[in-house]
Amino acid sequence: MLHWALTLVLAAFVVAQARSLTLLQRRIDNLVRTLDDLRRNPAPLKPRAQTTAPVSPPAPVAELRPPVRAATPPPPVEPARAIPPALRTPVDDWSISDNDPAPRPEPRRASRPEPHPEHRPSSDLSWTALSTWLAENGLAWLGGGGLALGGLLLVVYAAQQGVFGPPLRVAAAVALGALMIGASEWILRQKRAPGGRHLLAAAVSAGAGAVTLYGAVCAAYTLYGMIAFPVAALLTAAISVGLLALSLRHGEPLALLALFGAVITPWVTGVGAWPTPVLFGYVLLIGVTGFGMSAVRLWAKAGLLTVIGLLIWSLSHRFDGGAALLLLAATGPLAAVLWRRKARSDDPEAPSSALFRHQPAVALILTSLTGGLIWLMSPVAHLPEAILVAGVLVALGAGLVVTGLATPAIFAVPVIVAVIGALMTLAFQPPPLAALPWLYGLMGVIVIATLVGALRSAAATRTTMLTIGGVSLAVLATLSWPLLDRLDVILPWLPAALLSAGMFATAPVIAQRVEQPATDKGLVFWLGGAAQLAFLSIHASVPAHLEAVAFALAALLLGAAASRLKWRGLAQITVVGGMLTLVVLFRPAFVNAALEGRLSLPLAMAISIGAAAVVYFSARLMRGQGGADRNAVEAQTTAALLTLLTGLFIGLHVLLSGVEAGVASGELFAAAMRTLLLLSAGLLLVTQRRTDEGPIATWRAILLTGAGVLHGVMAQGLFLNPWWGLGEAPVGLPVLNTLILSFLAPAALLALSARRRTPVDGWTRIWAVAGALFAFLWVLMVLRHLFHGADMSEAGIGLAESAAYAVLFLLTARLISAAAKAEWTRTLGVGLSWIALTVSALVFGYGASPWWGPQNTPMSSLPHVLLLLGLYAAGAGLAFGMRSRPDGLGKGARAVTVGILFVLLTLVIRAVFHGVAMHDAAPGSGLETWTFSTLWTAFGLATLSLGTIHRDATLRWAGLIVLLATAVKVLFFDLSQLEGIVRAASFLVVGALLLAGALAARRLSRGRPASDGTDPP
Repeated sequence: MLHWALTLVLAAFVVAQARSLTLLQRRIDNLVRTLDDLRRNPAPLKPRAQTTAPVSPPAPVAELRPPVRAATPPPPVEPARAIPPALRTPVDDWSISDNDPAPRPEPRRASRPEPHPEHRPSSDLSWTALSTWLAENGLAWLGGGGLALGGLLLVVYAAQQGVFGPPLRVAAAVALGALMIGASEWILRQKRAPGGRHLLAAAVSAGAGAVTLYGAVCAAYTLYGMIAFPVAALLTAAISVGLLALSLRHGEPLALLALFGAVITPWVTGVGAWPTPVLFGYVLLIGVTGFGMSAVRLWAKAGLLTVIGLLIWSLSHRFDGGAALLLLAATGPLAAVLWRRKARSDDPEAPSSALFRHQPAVALILTSLTGGLIWLMSPVAHLPEAILVAGVLVALGAGLVVTGLATPAIFAVPVIVAVIGALMTLAFQPPPLAALPWLYGLMGVIVIATLVGALRSAAATRTTMLTIGGVSLAVLATLSWPLLDRLDVILPWLPAALLSAGMFATAPVIAQRVEQPATDKGLVFWLGGAAQLAFLSIHASVPAHLEAVAFALAALLLGAAASRLKWRGLAQITVVGGMLTLVVLFRPAFVNAALEGRLSLPLAMAISIGAAAVVYFSARLMRGQGGADRNAVEAQTTAALLTLLTGLFIGLHVLLSGVEAGVASGELFAAAMRTLLLLSAGLLLVTQRRTDEGPIATWRAILLTGAGVLHGVMAQGLFLNPWWGLGEAPVGLPVLNTLILSFLAPAALLALSARRRTPVDGWTRIWAVAGALFAFLWVLMVLRHLFHGADMSEAGIGLAESAAYAVLFLLTARLISAAAKAEWTRTLGVGLSWIALTVSALVFGYGASPWWGPQNTPMSSLPHVLLLLGLYAAGAGLAFGMRSRPDGLGKGARAVTVGILFVLLTLVIRAVFHGVAMHDAAPGSGLETWTFSTLWTAFGLATLSLGTIHRDATLRWAGLIVLLATAVKVLFFDLSQLEGIVRAASFLVVGALLLAGALAARRLSRGRPASDGTDPP
C-alpha cells in the first residue's frame, strides 16, 4: 500500500504546481507582448544602439551585418533590463528555463496593433501556446510521474513475481532512483541546449528518484528485513537531507518533497521501533531545518509544511501532549521572519514575500487550534502543561500584533481557545484544588498580554485588543465561578474579584496613554469587562435577598466615579448596575421567598425601597456631570422607579392573597408577574412620552416593552406553558381562571401600548403582533382546558379538539383581516389567511376525520359527533367568508370551502348509517354506496351550477372534479360491489343527474352575457 500512498502524494504535488505553471505562462505571455511593443517602438532602443556601435569599427563588416540582422532583430532580447519590474520573475523560480521563450511560435501580426496590450485578458491562451505548454511542461510532468510510478511498480512487481532475489530487487530500485537523480543533474547542466535547460523536468526527475529510493528503503526494511531499524532510519533521513540539499539547486518544490519524506520517515520505518528521545530529537531537527531553510531561501510553503508536520507529531501519544513541539511550531515562523527582516531588509515585494510574512499568523492559528486538543485528550495531570502552552500562545499573539505581523483579530484565536479549554476542563474533567492556581494564572496572563499589547499599539488596534481581552475575561470568570462553586472551592468568586480590582486599577494607566479618555472605545470595553467581573463577584458572594442592595451600592460607587472622571463608559456601567438591582428583584429566590412567607414582608419592602433610594441617589450624582450624560441619568432614574414599583407590587400581592396561596408560588404565576411588570412599566413610559425627551428616554419604553414581550414569549409561551411546557395547570373556572393573568392581560397591555404610541412605527407593529399572539395563545389554552381540564399537559389531541383549533386559526385570520387598515396589517392578514386555509385543509381533510383520519377509536357519543360536524360547518363558513379576497386568496378559500363541505357531506352520510363507530364499521351496504354516489353527484352538480351562474372557474372546476371522482367510483366500485336493482339504480340516477347537469350548465352559460375569457374572483 505504500506505493499507492506515495503515488497519491506525487499526484497532489503535481496538481499543486499546475497552478504555478499556468500563472507563469501568463507572465511569459505578458513579457513577450512587452518585448514586441519595445521592438515596434524605436525610441527606447536608441540608447542601446549608441553603446553597441563602437564594437564594430570596420565599415565593411558594418555594411554586411545590417542585412543579416534585419531578418531577425538583433539582441533586443538583451534589453530585458528595460522590462517593467512587475513582469520580472524571481531568481528562485524553478520552472523557468535559462532562455525561456524568446521567439514566439506565432508572432503578432502588424495588421492588428494593440495600443494597450495590458487590457487584453491574460487568460485567453491560444491553441498554439497551449500546445507549446503541453509539449514542454505537460510532457515533463507526465514523464516524471511515470518514472516515479514505474520505479515503485518495479519494486512491487519484483516482490510479487519473485523474478529476482530480495537483494537484487532492492539494488535495482536503488540504481533506478540514483539514475533518475543523475538524469536530473544532467538536465540541470544543459545550459547551452536549444531552448535552455528545463528546470521543471530536472525537478520532477529528482523527485521521482527520491520517491523510488524511499520505496527501496521501505522494501528492504519492512518486506525483506534485510536491514535493521537504525540503518533504515539513517537511510531515510539521509534521503531527506539529500533532497534538501538538491532543493538548493532545484527550488522549493523539491524541498517540500524532502520535508514530507522526513516527516513520514518514522511511520515508514515503524514508529514503535524509535526510542522516544531519538524520535523527539529527530522531529525537533525537522522543525529547525525547515524553519532555517524557510528563512534563508524565503520559502513560505516550506515553513508552513514544517508547522503542519510538527503539529501532527505533537498529537502522538509518544510525546504526552507535545508541548515543546507546539511551542516550536508557533515560534519557529516568527523567528524566521524576524531574522529575515533583520538580515535581508531589502526583500522585494513579491507574493512569496507576503506569504512568508503571514506565516507566523497562520502558524499561531494552527497551533492554537491543535493545542486546544490538549485540553480534551490529556488527563488532568497535564493541565499545567496545557495552561502553559495556552499562556505562551496568548503572549505570542499579542507580540505578533505589536510587531505588525498579525491583525488584532488574530489575537482572539489563542485567547478564545484558552477560555474554551479552561471551561471545558472545569466542566468535564474537574481538576484537583492544586491545579486551580494555574487557571488563575492563565487569567492573569490574558490581562497582562492584553494590557501590554494594547498600550504599545495604535488606537484602532488598541480598541480591538482591549475588547478581546475584556470580553474573554468576563466570559471566563462568569462561566467559571459556578463550576468552581460546584467543586466546593473556598471563595469561588475570589478570582473574579481580584481580576476586577486589577482591571479597574489599570484603567488609569490606559486613560493616560490614550488620546481622549472621554471618547476612547477601548477604555469602554476594558471598564465593561471589569464591571462584569465585579457584578459577578457580588452575585456569587452576597445572599440572594440582599443582592438588590449590593448592586445598588455598586451603582452608587460607579456613579460617584462617573461624576468625577470624564471616562467614557462609566455612566453606562452605572446604569447597568441600576438595571441589575431591578432584575434581581424578579429572581425566584426573592419573589418566591416573599410570596411564600420565607422572607418577611417588612424586610422585603425595606430592601426594595432602600435599593430604589440608593439607585436614585446614584442618578443624582451623575447629574453633576451636566447634559452630556442626560440619557444615563434618565435611565438610572427609571431603574429606581421600577425598583420601587416592584417592591410595592410584591407587598400588595402578599397583603391581598396571603402567603399560603399555592398559586402564588407557581413558576408560571411568577413569570406572568414579571411579564406584567415589564409591560406595565413600558405602558407607563409610553403614556408619559414627551416630544423633547432624549434618546434614552425614547428607548427605555421600547426596551422595557421588548423585554416584557421576550420574557412572556419565552416563559408563558414556551418553557412554562401549561400545555407543552413545565407550567402548572390553570386554577379557577373553565374560562375565568389564571390563564387570564398569564396570556390575556399581557395581550391587553400590549394592545394599549400600541394604541397610545404615536406616530406608528415598526415597534408599534411589533407590539400589536405580540398582543395578537398572546390573545391567540389565551384562546388556545382555554380550548385545551375546556377539552381536558387539569390533564391538559398530558392528554392527546382529539378529533373535535383538532377541528376547534382549525376553526380558531380561521377565525384569527378573519379578525385580523377585518381589522386591517394599514398596509402592513393587510399583508399580515393575507399571510395568516393562507396559513389558516392550509391548516384547515389538512385538519378537516384528514386530521379530524373519524373515518379515514389518524385516530381509529370510535367517538364517545352522539353529541360528540354533532359537535365535530358543527365544527366542520363552522370551518366551511369561515373559509367561505374569505371568498372575495384578492390575489388568489379568494380562489383558495372557495376551493377549501368546497373541500370541507364535501368531507362534511361524506361524514354525515357515514354517521347516518354507522353512528359513532365510523372508523371500525363493516363495509357499507348497497344502499349506503348508492347514497354516496347519488349525493356526491348532486353536490358536484350544485357546485358546478353555482360556478356557472357566477362565472367562477374555481367552483366550476371543483364541481367537475367531484363529478369525475363520482363517475370513477360508480364505474370501478359500484359496478363490483352492488348487485341487482341497486346497481342499476346507481347507474341510472347518477347518469340522469349528470345529463341534467350538462343541460343545465349549457343553458346557464348561454343565458349569461359573453365572457371575455377571464373569470372574476
